[in-house]
Amino acid sequence: MAIQLAAIYFGTTYSGYAFSVTELGCTLTDVEILANQLWVNSESNEIASLKTPTCLLLNKNKEIAAFGYDAEEQYTDIQLDGETDNYYFFSQI
Repeated sequence: MAIQLAAIYFGTTYSGYAFSVTELGCTLTDVEILANQLWVNSESNEIASLKTPTCLLLNKNKEIAAFGYDAEEQYTDIQLDGETDNYYFFSQI
């Protein structure tokens, strides 16, 4: 029987996740913990981290538009376009 475990870390500044799937009765040395893929700042392609900024962008219908680096980048564009009334942006809350 497999045991599945997931951990989500929502920090004030950064967030990330990890998971493991192991067999019942295995020892701690047999456990493989897998972290999320590297989060990359798509605009600069220079920042790569196992955590991403804790930022959430919602559209005017309060649906998720983006999270993390993508939310920061999209909101910057939204500000430049003067469309901030159509979005909700949350950062480090």
